[in-house]
Amino acid sequence: MPEGIERHDSTAGPVFFSHAELQGKADEIRHGFFTRIGGVSTGLYDSLNCGLGSADSAENVAKNRALSGAALGLAPERLAGLYQTHSADCLVIDSQTQTQYLNPETRPHGDGLVTCLDNIGIAILGADCLPVLFADKKAGIIGACHAGWRGAVSGIIENTVDAMCAIGAHLGDMVMVIGPGIHQKSYQVSTDMVTEISTLKPDSARCFMPDPSAEVTAEGASHYLFDLPGFARIAGQRAGLHHIHSLPFDTYADSALFFSHRRATHLGEPETGRLISIITKK
Repeated sequence: MPEGIERHDSTAGPVFFSHAELQGKADEIRHGFFTRIGGVSTGLYDSLNCGLGSADSAENVAKNRALSGAALGLAPERLAGLYQTHSADCLVIDSQTQTQYLNPETRPHGDGLVTCLDNIGIAILGADCLPVLFADKKAGIIGACHAGWRGAVSGIIENTVDAMCAIGAHLGDMVMVIGPGIHQKSYQVSTDMVTEISTLKPDSARCFMPDPSAEVTAEGASHYLFDLPGFARIAGQRAGLHHIHSLPFDTYADSALFFSHRRATHLGEPETGRLISIITKK
């Protein structure tokens, strides 16, 4: 296991990973990038499916989310989330608005959340898209965002950093950790997508390489491989962060540990589960 990364087989059941740079002293800040292991779902959703919008049993999903929260010492009703839309929208949970974020039926649309409140678990879902967790341990401010390519290109990472700074975080003290997601070797994209991203973000050129398995024409490779974690790192640097880390796990390549939307599509499966990542503070 790379330095700073730890696997946890929790007594609650779920298996998750953490990064030492996000942990606060005496567990003041706790977090977990959860795997698919340790839940109650079966079949395509085996076993820790936390996707509220999936066709899995709502009872199973609620149980899985409760188990995930319990692994970090959180009661089920203290887990906050969003209706994720691949946007650049980041919202703030405060004492006046926390109720709507804590209720799965009233969670707002968006892809990033930040807070300075204690005992709230900010939860992000994904199955190839990146979960990105943030903390300013000195200021006691935490954040999380869901960064698929559309959201990342639109600025969800930068907006999450800005939202944290708006409530008192400092760029020099913030830590950003990129969680499990699809990696470059597994992420084939079209030339149209390369053009779109490169036009909007010229500094992303180094995130693309020709796919060795793709057809090569006079115009070049027909498909490329996209480094989404690398793109997220660049976005964090663009936002002014200096303490950026990542986990080495490719959700597409590791079916034993992770759900993957792209893998399910390639296998002809109708759906897949969703992984949860959570950060909370005392």
